[in-house]
Amino acid sequence: MATELDTQTPKSKIAFATLTMPDDKKLEIPLPPKTFSTGRKGYFAQIPSFVFENEVYGGQIQIWKKNEKIILTCIH
Repeated sequence: MATELDTQTPKSKIAFATLTMPDDKKLEIPLPPKTFSTGRKGYFAQIPSFVFENEVYGGQIQIWKKNEKIILTCIH
């Protein structure tokens, strides 16, 4: 039997990551859904740049489901 939580529609399909810098400043990064080239589904954000202590930083955040099994077949 489905519970109320099972039948609720998510309010948003975007995940959020919070970066806490060494000075305790928090940066909230939105992570929209993405299907990666491997076929796994998850969330991704490209961070173009931000300044922290007069240095420029950038990068990526990638999160994907770990419970998916990918089967590789080798033919010799």
